[in-house]
Amino acid sequence: MRRFSYLFFDLDHTLWDYETNARKVLMDLYLHFELGQVIRHGHERFLEIYFKTNDGLWHDYNQGRITKEDIRNERFKLVLKNCGGSDHSQALEMSDYFLEHCPRQSVVMPETKMTLNYLASKYRMSIITNGFDDVQEIKLKASGLNGYFEQVFTSETIGVKKPSPEIFEHALEVLGVTKEASLMIGDNPKTDILGAQNAGITPLLYNPTGRIKSECELEIKSLSELMTLL
Repeated sequence: MRRFSYLFFDLDHTLWDYETNARKVLMDLYLHFELGQVIRHGHERFLEIYFKTNDGLWHDYNQGRITKEDIRNERFKLVLKNCGGSDHSQALEMSDYFLEHCPRQSVVMPETKMTLNYLASKYRMSIITNGFDDVQEIKLKASGLNGYFEQVFTSETIGVKKPSPEIFEHALEVLGVTKEASLMIGDNPKTDILGAQNAGITPLLYNPTGRIKSECELEIKSLSELMTLL
């Protein structure tokens, strides 16, 4: 493998365990808002519908079809509708509850800290994310990841989203590193992998379930594999 001097990481689903953290907050939300009396489905179906709805909204956001405000304003309205709920009056309050509590959860992906402890002694590292400005630092501090990274580059601040090469090029310029010396590690073929390729940066796919289909040449199932590869 080519020798690298700089590592870029995605955050959600790559280092910060979005699904586990979101599930915990969604269960609390389900009880707090007494959704068992509002929707026809139980909590497991509620969770399933949430993740499917949320994935669809984020796909549209990454494609530039909707805005940050659309996600925040419409997410729980759609979830309640898809759960068979007729009363959507608490949807915005539910969104506020979720956005207040979810970023403050601390669960990271397996082997994250062990791997970052190893890499930090050998590489400079930063985050490149399509996540929103106001929650990224909260997530990093809550999970104890904030000390590993020089910079957090967000699409909201820079004005372009992965897979646009501009967000990667901006990071390279700010940090004073070359694309040839950089590696991008992420879980999403359509944003992390394609975006890195668009910018001439070597991509590495984090595919813990093995279910993601991608033509990326470098792929790992566990973060600890980076300790052997790099």
